[in-house]
Amino acid sequence: MDKWIDYLSANPVIALALVIVLILFVFMVFRKLIKWALISFIILAVASGLSYNEAQKQPRIVKEILKKGENLKEKVLKEGEKVAEKAVEELKENIKDKTKK
Repeated sequence: MDKWIDYLSANPVIALALVIVLILFVFMVFRKLIKWALISFIILAVASGLSYNEAQKQPRIVKEILKKGENLKEKVLKEGEKVAEKAVEELKENIKDKTKK
């Protein structure tokens, strides 16, 4: 539910559309226009369901991005280790050369 509220907060146009359809439904019920009230209720239910479903998809996308970032981090760390080892070896060689002279 929190994800859905966050999604609606981030997408105010969708939230506004849902509120308008809800107001339309309530208005139709009070005016005793049952057929139109049913139609507006169905629209409200479908729109709410779609927005809720869309809100649930966002964390999966974020998880995929984080997983790719984790893989990239591992690659960068391995490359960094290789570069650091080469630098240490070069420093050792330079120190040996300077001590020999």
